[in-house]
Amino acid sequence: MARKIAGETSLQVGARTVRLRLDIGTMMDLEDHFGMGLIPFLTERLQQFRLSDMAALYLAMTGGDFTDEAARKRAGQALLKAGLGEAATAISRCLEATLAPQEPGKPKPPSESSS
Repeated sequence: MARKIAGETSLQVGARTVRLRLDIGTMMDLEDHFGMGLIPFLTERLQQFRLSDMAALYLAMTGGDFTDEAARKRAGQALLKAGLGEAATAISRCLEATLAPQEPGKPKPPSESSS
């Protein structure tokens, strides 16, 4: 079994498991693409749910060209195939693990859904 890299998650797309990972350079490129910082994007624009935005995040996390409209359309189809709920959860986990990584040995705080 391959060792999991910090901030990495996975998503099942059909019969294939896709690794999702986001590095600092790609985050900066996403900010340029979206025309705003990543945190404002996540707190303001992402709530409007645009499949193209989700596809751009997915491509960024898989090393694809998120600036290519045709690639975003294909990625959107892959997200639909994976199931939007599962895809959104995997993308969210990747963002959370990248932007707020857990320290080794430190327990993860309880989620709101477990209360």
